[in-house]
Amino acid sequence: MKVLAAALISTTLFASVNASADTQFVAADNSPGTELCIAFASNKPLEMKKAIKENRVRKFQIDDKLTCNDMSLAKFASMYGLNRTGNYMNLDVKTSTSIQDLAMAKKQIIYVSGSK
Repeated sequence: MKVLAAALISTTLFASVNASADTQFVAADNSPGTELCIAFASNKPLEMKKAIKENRVRKFQIDDKLTCNDMSLAKFASMYGLNRTGNYMNLDVKTSTSIQDLAMAKKQIIYVSGSK
């Protein structure tokens, strides 16, 4: 029974990683807000840190003010499973578990625009 539970948990984690890997984020414009949203969507805290430094802002300044696709950062992170950058930004990221057929999964392209 424990082996079955462990296999189910590892399969679920693997499926969620693959689901987020099939999502491609494309910048809708060249604004600083969009640049920060694309860095946030990369799910790589070092890229987010670099974008924050290049745009000369601080983490606490963009927590409440930056919106990506008209969603708060926390909602954007939870919708696309961006846990790593969400944790870096000290956001309360709630995740959900779902079962998806990986054979039927198609690459999803999402155009991202940040707040102006």
